[in-house]
Amino acid sequence: MRGELHRRGSWRAALTVVALTAAPWAWFALRDPLGLAGDVLAIVLPVLTVVGAGVLVWRLRRAGVLPAVSLLLAGTVAVVGPWAPDDAGSVRPGAAVTLAAANVTGMSSTVPALRSAGADVLVVSEDDPAVDAGIAPAYPFREVASNGSHVGVYSRFPLRLLEGPGPDLPGLRVAVAAPVPFDLIALHVPRPWFTGRGGYQATPAEHHRLVEATAARVARSPGPVVVAGDLNSTDRARDYRSLVSDVGMVDAMRERWAAPTQVTSWALFALRIDHVLVGGAWCGDAPRRFDLPRSDHLGVTAAIGPCSAGRG
Repeated sequence: MRGELHRRGSWRAALTVVALTAAPWAWFALRDPLGLAGDVLAIVLPVLTVVGAGVLVWRLRRAGVLPAVSLLLAGTVAVVGPWAPDDAGSVRPGAAVTLAAANVTGMSSTVPALRSAGADVLVVSEDDPAVDAGIAPAYPFREVASNGSHVGVYSRFPLRLLEGPGPDLPGLRVAVAAPVPFDLIALHVPRPWFTGRGGYQATPAEHHRLVEATAARVARSPGPVVVAGDLNSTDRARDYRSLVSDVGMVDAMRERWAAPTQVTSWALFALRIDHVLVGGAWCGDAPRRFDLPRSDHLGVTAAIGPCSAGRG
């Protein structure tokens, strides 16, 4: 009898290890059905993965090693997967526009970096008068939203304001009269996690609503459309996929390996939240990140434009 109970206990222990080893991979099937809970988990996923692996080994000793390795591997795939190159094509020769997006955290110390980025079109989040005064002389055309979203668009091409900030647009929508004209949705979507003051800039539900409204604008656009700026949407979460997978936009930063753009106090969370997304048979080339002195973000830039023949 004692031997039979021992065998039953061994089977239960083995099944527990198998279940714990398989469980992390359910993330990929459940992350969207989890809704807002999945959105929040996606933000903290790197830290949650490492802490969870440590707890498994601590509580289960040797039996926890395999589940911990599985958790670390699944977490790594979930975090790094959206950084892998996913080239949808090259920009047509002679048709590229260099676009940069940067959250400057209101720091005028970022102005030299912004100007040296050499962008034809520049999207600035957390713009302020000192930053604007430093950038404006380098660009003949600009549109600035000072109420709420603090987004500025600076351009070497004429701009026409199509839509200003509103309840479902935390930024600007402008028509850019580039050699191949396009609509630009320049955004600074409020942060859907706790701030240092113990509250939300926006709840996860509100953040999701704003990104869904952006996706609807993209879907309605009859021509080329670009979404750029600080979306505060990590690339491993549902809101990013609503623009890339659901609406079919191309992530211009993934023409090569991408990487996190949130730095300083949020670096442990490996968040890539500053984006350059293109739609309407447009592609992206030559992406890169660049430093923004004293900002808690890195800037992003890419050459964007209509795809070369047979691509996109």
